[in-house]
Amino acid sequence: RLASPESAMARLLWPLSVALASCRCGDAFVPAGDAQVALPQRSIAPPVERLRHESGAGSQRGTLAAAFAFVAAAGAVRWRLRGEAVAMRGMQDRVKKDFSVKSAMIRKLGKLVLQKEFDMRTQIMTDDKLAVRSQMTKEELLADFERAVDFLKTDLGLGALESDIAISKVATGLYMQHLGRPRIPKNEEMLTVMNWLLTNLAVSRDDGTLKRLVEQYPFVLARSLEELEESKRFCPEDINYDIAVAEDPALIDKTYNCDGICANQCVACWYNG
Repeated sequence: RLASPESAMARLLWPLSVALASCRCGDAFVPAGDAQVALPQRSIAPPVERLRHESGAGSQRGTLAAAFAFVAAAGAVRWRLRGEAVAMRGMQDRVKKDFSVKSAMIRKLGKLVLQKEFDMRTQIMTDDKLAVRSQMTKEELLADFERAVDFLKTDLGLGALESDIAISKVATGLYMQHLGRPRIPKNEEMLTVMNWLLTNLAVSRDDGTLKRLVEQYPFVLARSLEELEESKRFCPEDINYDIAVAEDPALIDKTYNCDGICANQCVACWYNG
C-alpha cells in the first residue's frame, strides 16, 4: 500500500521538527535520527504533529501549514544564533594565501628566479624615476634600502636574500600601491611593530617565532600601532587572537567585523574569514 503524500511529508519533517523543538527549548542541538538522545518533555509534541491535529489528521492543508511553520521557526532560530555563528568556522575553512618571502620566487627553466617587482635593489639601480618620485638621489634611495635590509639582518637574523625580499615587499605594498614610489620603513617603525607583536602575540625572539612571522607576512612591518590595535579590537570573541595571528600573520590586516551584516569591507573583515 502506497503512503499518502501528506504522511510522507510528515515523516520527513518529524526528525527536523524534533531537533528544532529541542534547540528552541534551550537544550543542545540534537542531530536528526539520533534515537539515543533523551529529549525534554516540552519537545515531545513538535509543531508538525500539533498543526496536523489542529488542521485535521491526514489533511494536505495541515501538512503544508506544518511545513511553513517549520521553515519560519528555523529562520527565527538561525537569526537568534547569527551572532555566535561562523567566526571560528570561518578560520577553519580559511584558505591561506602565501605572502611569504618565498612567494617572491618563481621557477623558470627549472631554476628559482626572483620576480622583478620584489627586487627593489635592481629597480633602484635601473630606474632613475624611482629616486625622482621619492625626492632623493639614486644613491640616497639605495642607501635607504640597504639601511632597512641591514636592520632585519642584524635585529631579526634574516638571511641576505630574505631581508632584501621582505623590505622590497614592504616598500611596494600589499596591493603594490607604492609601486613606482617605494615606501621604505624606518628602523624605529619596524622596531615599534616588532615590540607590539612580542607583547600581543604568541611569538618570541628566542625561539625564532617572531622571525618566522615576519618571513611569512613581511607586510606587517608597514602597519601602524593604530591599525594593529584595530585588528585586535575587532577580533571575534571565539578566536584566540594571539595564537590565530601568530599561526596566520595575514589576519593582522583584519581590521573590521560586520557580524554578518555586510558593510562592503570583506577583505578587512574578520567575519569573512
